[in-house]
Amino acid sequence: MSRPLETIAYLSDYRFLLCDAATTEWQGEYTNSPGEEGIGLASGIVAILGPRTQGPVAVFLEMHSSRPADPAPRFCKVLEAPIRIRSGTLRILGEGNTEGQPGLEFSVEPRQYIVRISYADLDTVETGASHGAEHYWLELYPDSESETSIPEYRVIRPYEYLEHAVTELLSPMDVEELHWLAQDPSPSVRCSCIVALARQKQFKAVQHLALNDSSRCVRMVAVGALAMMKARDYLEMVSDRETGLIGRTARNHLNNLT
Repeated sequence: MSRPLETIAYLSDYRFLLCDAATTEWQGEYTNSPGEEGIGLASGIVAILGPRTQGPVAVFLEMHSSRPADPAPRFCKVLEAPIRIRSGTLRILGEGNTEGQPGLEFSVEPRQYIVRISYADLDTVETGASHGAEHYWLELYPDSESETSIPEYRVIRPYEYLEHAVTELLSPMDVEELHWLAQDPSPSVRCSCIVALARQKQFKAVQHLALNDSSRCVRMVAVGALAMMKARDYLEMVSDRETGLIGRTARNHLNNLT
């Protein structure tokens, strides 16, 4: 498995953006009603809305030459939306916020694409909160039509149907099995495993991943999981040892814990 691209996007006003670099004068208006499924569409823009008001969030992206396989059952919500890239450069960034800049920017062939957005662990975020341990897995693939085959967006898995939510799949697992899963090659699997470990109060293991995982995004999710469980002592060590955005986020969580 190739390593996915990743970035920490900084949510502002409940959203971050996937956009064509040529789109520079967007006024914040959508062609659809984003409140229905939490996705806003405009020319050259897909705005991905979540339950958080603001804050850093882990985002992964994989490029595919054709439509990818069905999403894993641990993702609690999956949508697909069209986006046309005219400039040949695609960006993922936190809208209107410098904390996450420059975000992820990379070259793609100018054409029409479909982006699949798979949401993981949304239940770690209270609506309106500024912290959580969720992450987003994006998959970009060419549309098979000269004009988009998706008029607006497509719901692959609605959030209401949580029969296979990660909390049901992973949290009841034997702790030893979770420790093995925390070494999985997929950073998305490791992120969801971290949430399950935190809910089993395996804070030392989560702290270890917050400090040592090879993926910066996985480390950010681990910090959010410690905050979710109010594991103050373990957050303090991360805050003391980490610099940059990971350390600042840990300190912000500590300041907000009651």
